[in-house]
Amino acid sequence: MSGAGYFSDGAVNVELGAHVFATPGGTRSAVRLAPHSLPAAVLASGGGVQDLEVTGQRLRANMGDAERYAYELLAALAGSGAGTLGVEDAYGRQSAFAEAVCLGAVAEVHAFMFVDVRLDFAAPERSSAASYGSPPATPGTYGGTSTLQDYEAGGVPLGDHPVAMRIELVRAFPLRQVPRARGARAVGPTSGAMIRFVVGAHVHRPTANLAGEIEALTRSIGPGKVALTGNGNTFSGVLLDSVRPAHTDLHHTALELTFVQELSA
Repeated sequence: MSGAGYFSDGAVNVELGAHVFATPGGTRSAVRLAPHSLPAAVLASGGGVQDLEVTGQRLRANMGDAERYAYELLAALAGSGAGTLGVEDAYGRQSAFAEAVCLGAVAEVHAFMFVDVRLDFAAPERSSAASYGSPPATPGTYGGTSTLQDYEAGGVPLGDHPVAMRIELVRAFPLRQVPRARGARAVGPTSGAMIRFVVGAHVHRPTANLAGEIEALTRSIGPGKVALTGNGNTFSGVLLDSVRPAHTDLHHTALELTFVQELSA
C-alpha cells in the first residue's frame, strides 16, 4: 500500500499506517457576545481550529498481530501532547499540521489481517503550512499472536462464537481559541485517557433460557479488574462496562461486550 502518515510530539513518534489522508474542516470564534449589555462584536481575525478526520490502514500477519498493532498505536497516542501530524496520499502528495492533538480513535480488523484506523485530530489554524518529516518504521510482527478468536475475560469465554474486537481511544485535549489572533493554544487534557475494547460474540443455547445464560455470563466476569485475552494477546486491568445483546426470543443472539482500561499518565 502506498502513502504514509505519522504523528510526532517529540516524545511520542508513531506511524499511522499506509494510505493515510486527512480531511480538514475548521471553525473560528469570530463573534464575541460578552459583555451582555453591548451589541455582538465581530472580530476581524478570530481564532481558528481545524478538525482533522484522519484514516490509515495497515496489513498485518494475523488477527492477533493486527489487534496488538492497533492497541499499541492507540495507547501511544493516548499519552501524546501537541505535535506534528503528517499525511501522504496514494500519489505521494504530502501535507503536515503543526500543534495537532489527538482527540480519539477507532481501530477495527477486517479479513483477519487488515487494520482500519480512524483518528480524530484538531490543530490550530496557521498562516503557513508545517513541514512534512519522516514516518518511523512500522512495528514488526508481535510474537505469539494468532487468529484463534478465543476471547476470554478473567478466564471466562465470551460467548460461544466470539467474532472480532474493536479498539477505541477516548480522551479530552481541548484547544483554546485566541479571539483576536489567528489560531489556538493546546491547553492540555482535562480528563484521563481510556481504551475501550468492544468484543462481538454470539450465544447459542437451544436447551436453556437465553436470558438466564446472558445474565450468568455477565455475573461471572468481575466484579473487579480482569485480564482480557485473545489471539495470543493479554490486555490487563480491564473492567466490564456493558453487555448488549440483540433483542430476540430465539435460542441465539449476538452480543457486544464492552471493556474499559484506564491508562496511566
